[in-house]
Amino acid sequence: MTDIWIECLKNKYRFEFKGLINVEDLFDLKLEDLDLIYRELKKNEADLQGDSLLQTKENPKKFEIETKISIVKEIFNMKQAEIEANKRAMANRAQKAKILAIIENKQDQELSEKSIEELKEIYDNLE
Repeated sequence: MTDIWIECLKNKYRFEFKGLINVEDLFDLKLEDLDLIYRELKKNEADLQGDSLLQTKENPKKFEIETKISIVKEIFNMKQAEIEANKRAMANRAQKAKILAIIENKQDQELSEKSIEELKEIYDNLE
């Protein structure tokens, strides 16, 4: 477990999305929803970036927002990779089914080209 995950769980960070949700809930969201959360966090980060003479040390809120941004990005990337893997798996299954159908057709064609005697012999050997 990386430091950002420990930080997020230890401090019980909550994310604003139709109320407050926890890190586990992020895994249930669609990519579009994660993007909305990410963009809102980036706006909050930009608001904290403003120059100020009063801010002489690191703002803990800024660290929290940066950690949240990292978490959302990581979950987004994981979910996106899963979606792509599923698409590839579906395409592979479709291609395999197509190849099997062609093999069956070729076997049927090969069988249909055999003479009646050869077919009777094959038939008798199957019993």
